[in-house]
Amino acid sequence: MMQQRFFRLLISTILSVSCATSAGAATGSASGTAPASQVVVATSANSSGPASVGPATLLPPDEAVRQVLENLPQVRSSAMNIDLAGAGKAALAAGRHEWTARIANTRRSDELGDRFNEQALTLERPVRWFGKARQDLAIGEKGVFMARAGYEDAWHEAGRGLMKDWFDALREMSGARKVAQQAEVTERLRAIAEKRVAAGEAPRLELLQADTESRRVGAMLQQAQLRQEQALQMLAAGYPGLPKPHITDLPVPAAPAQPDAFWFDKITGDNHELTLAQAEADLLLLQASRIASDRMPDPTIGLHAGRERSGREKLIGFSIAFTLPGAARSAESSSAALKAGMARERVTQMQTRIRSGAQRLITEHNRSYTLWETMQRISTQSQQQAGTMMFAYQLGEATLTDALNTRRQALDAALAAESAQIDALSAAARLQLDSHLLWSVD
Repeated sequence: MMQQRFFRLLISTILSVSCATSAGAATGSASGTAPASQVVVATSANSSGPASVGPATLLPPDEAVRQVLENLPQVRSSAMNIDLAGAGKAALAAGRHEWTARIANTRRSDELGDRFNEQALTLERPVRWFGKARQDLAIGEKGVFMARAGYEDAWHEAGRGLMKDWFDALREMSGARKVAQQAEVTERLRAIAEKRVAAGEAPRLELLQADTESRRVGAMLQQAQLRQEQALQMLAAGYPGLPKPHITDLPVPAAPAQPDAFWFDKITGDNHELTLAQAEADLLLLQASRIASDRMPDPTIGLHAGRERSGREKLIGFSIAFTLPGAARSAESSSAALKAGMARERVTQMQTRIRSGAQRLITEHNRSYTLWETMQRISTQSQQQAGTMMFAYQLGEATLTDALNTRRQALDAALAAESAQIDALSAAARLQLDSHLLWSVD
């Protein structure tokens, strides 16, 4: 009778799971999501349906993120660099040449014994010519543009770091929650073993095995909670003022909705790193042109006034002085041209790296979603096996060892599926971040 009861229960369980899986698969194929689990060990999305679609609900509020990023030292430093570049632009517009004043007072005596007081005043100043003032102004403007590009890049990199640390914390929180669920199931299994031993239906060894497994999962839970606490502490220390993440049900990752070419163009078409590298190359090219212009030195213009023979003679004059250029100016010009050429090569290298990184990110997004679907199916199957084996153990048709083994496999599969789910959500969020659809700088 017990065997017949077990087989009827087993067949009923298989049929109900099959119907639920078929319905879930039909729903998943229509909406791009995977079915939720309906057995003992909970999955990322419970039987009531997904909490939401996409990573948006997992991320902190946009206003809070912007306030945190604005107060990060690296972002504040980049903002100050814009003011520094503005001061440099003003200095270049004014020029480095300044007026020089010379005052001389002499006493002259002639052969007749007469003595005279004589004074001389000279004002001199080098002047920029051949368009050097316009070149300096262009260099100053390009420096400000480069500083702004550096600020945008610092903002973007800070956002990347925040997103990585945020999802790391979520991963540890999710893992701790999953292990806590498994600890509850393992404790129930131990209670079943205790009842069976008390009823004389199982040897005392099974209770020892169940107790050992419960303690093992309890130790795993302590380790998971420790990692969760460390991740949250790191997040709070690195980003003061950021709200603490909360996690109930993970959103179901959304299937890629846009073609790869769309994301590729978004990432490579407006990239802060490339803009910064190009601005640096343009600045060095302008500086090289300016240094080449200095091969023709600036003239020094002077105004002279003097009184000789105690004011009997008055002098007013004008002078122009030229510095005779040497080999050092040519060497400096060649060095600046080489630096500009090296910067252009770095831009080309940066373009290659950005295109490669964009393609890698797009592939990671697509593959992580596919991997999550696969791991979710494996987890569902493992949980079904664990649930069936638990029923079998309750009826005395399976050993505790078999029930514990399937339970461990179900836990491993559930952790792997939830990790893959977070990876898929993280890849989708990173894709939006690098496409400037999320947390973009104002």
